[in-house]
Amino acid sequence: MGETMQGFFNPRSAAVIGASADPAKGGYDLAENLSLALGPRFYPVNPRYRELLGLPCYPSLAEAPETPDLVIIFLPPAAAERALAACAEKGVRSVMIQSAGFAEVGEAGRALQERCLAIARAHGLRIWGPNCIGLLDGIAGKALTFMARDRWQGVLRPGVVSLIVQSGALAGGFLMQKLGEGYFGVSKACSLGNRSDINECDILEHLALDPHTKVVSMYLESVADPPRFRRAVEAFARPVVLLKGGLSAPGARAALSHTGSLAGNAAIGEGFFRQLGIHRAYDFVELMDLTKALSCWQGRQGGRRAAVMTWSGGAGIVNSDHLDARGMKLARLGEATLARLREVYPAWMEPGNPADIWPAIERSGWRRAFDATLRALLDDPGVDAVQAHIHLKRENLDACPAAFAAAADSAKPVTVWLTGEPEHFRAFREMVEPLGCAVYEEIGTGARALSLLAGPRRQNPPRGW
Repeated sequence: MGETMQGFFNPRSAAVIGASADPAKGGYDLAENLSLALGPRFYPVNPRYRELLGLPCYPSLAEAPETPDLVIIFLPPAAAERALAACAEKGVRSVMIQSAGFAEVGEAGRALQERCLAIARAHGLRIWGPNCIGLLDGIAGKALTFMARDRWQGVLRPGVVSLIVQSGALAGGFLMQKLGEGYFGVSKACSLGNRSDINECDILEHLALDPHTKVVSMYLESVADPPRFRRAVEAFARPVVLLKGGLSAPGARAALSHTGSLAGNAAIGEGFFRQLGIHRAYDFVELMDLTKALSCWQGRQGGRRAAVMTWSGGAGIVNSDHLDARGMKLARLGEATLARLREVYPAWMEPGNPADIWPAIERSGWRRAFDATLRALLDDPGVDAVQAHIHLKRENLDACPAAFAAAADSAKPVTVWLTGEPEHFRAFREMVEPLGCAVYEEIGTGARALSLLAGPRRQNPPRGW
């Protein structure tokens, strides 16, 4: 299987059956992306052209000068069987079918998908898809997909997160939007589509060998093979975040029509995921938010005792409520910590937790008050995690890396609730998140993120799920 998966993830050569010279078509984007990735060892296949993007274009796969490591089929579904048979005759082992029109469209499409799978099994090749967008590689900066180059180039950047999603449109739309907002960098982004053959277990097993992948984030509508999935998650031995569609009866029916998936029993599934230590998300934004936190906190250890640093008493109260709702509790600060806080607080203000630093700012200045308080809280052995609040203005933006430097020196997780001038939010995140701080614009999101490292506790899904 290793050689086959290398054909998908690290092909030295590839062909696209259904390459197009029309820039308005996905077959053109596929050809452009593959030519960027592989140069002269990319072989476009289409009998209508002799040349495409400056490369020879072949009338059939049989006439390509070598057996490609990877073939991508991008044809109307009725032509997929014939193209797959051509791959088998050529000796290809790794095939992506990025076309739609298979099990997701009904009985005829399901029968076609089964016939394609039978060809694959008879000839020892593997199918990724159909009905998928394919693969993006942030480390290598390549895209094996019909997604247009201007959608991913300049947005895809290297990182420690790998994504596994059943939905192609999700990978091409929402996830790319979040990557464009600078949420996190990516090692691999894998769109599986109908999972007729290659499924999340194959991908997890491969990613366990990937030194760049430290966190996996998944959207699935069902688990293809639960025993194998268990083994794959345990072998991966790194954080996994999962959003699962089809928890309700209407959602399960929608999943069947989307990718032909059977969603399974939701209650049994929740217990199964909990046993495996999988972090659960219940909407797409939460999936991205929790993934970002885990990517910021590699190797950090948390717990249930949290400290809050705020510039607003009311915000501190609300933060306390959110922490309590997530099974966290406000830490009791040690006397040594309180003594350090008194050095920056005015005499009339007795520090506590939440630590309201507005009086300290008035006495000691913003940067000193902020840095001293954060360091004291993180140094306290009775504090497992810190949630800090900041009201951002242009005049304090440049001082933020120094103010949050204590987070980089600590093994404890930190979240930041960010308010203020939104035009500076992205610059702030890009300065502070590399220090180990996950930045959010909602207090509750930061509290939820801190609970990821707080130890085993059931995170109840929303009511009615």
